[in-house]
Amino acid sequence: MIRILLFLLALILLICSYYLIKKPQGLLVLFSKETQTESRSFLRQFGYLYGLLGIIGIGIGILDQRTYSMLYLILLLVAAAVFALLMGAKTKKG
Repeated sequence: MIRILLFLLALILLICSYYLIKKPQGLLVLFSKETQTESRSFLRQFGYLYGLLGIIGIGIGILDQRTYSMLYLILLLVAAAVFALLMGAKTKKG
């Protein structure tokens, strides 16, 4: 059951990675017009990070080790928290 959820999580990460890298227009409206290129670079960096984490998730799912799965989930939660905090700081006010 954990393996299925890890594969599902990896698939979701790869889809998010695709949208952050290839189709960032949906999120660029949250940023000010002056920082569009910087924001596109920011989204691309986290897109690559999520892609890497998705690929690692597939590997972790194949290994099926509980310790590695927990470490992977902790790493993923930290990356998501950093993304949320940085994106919240960069978005335009009001």
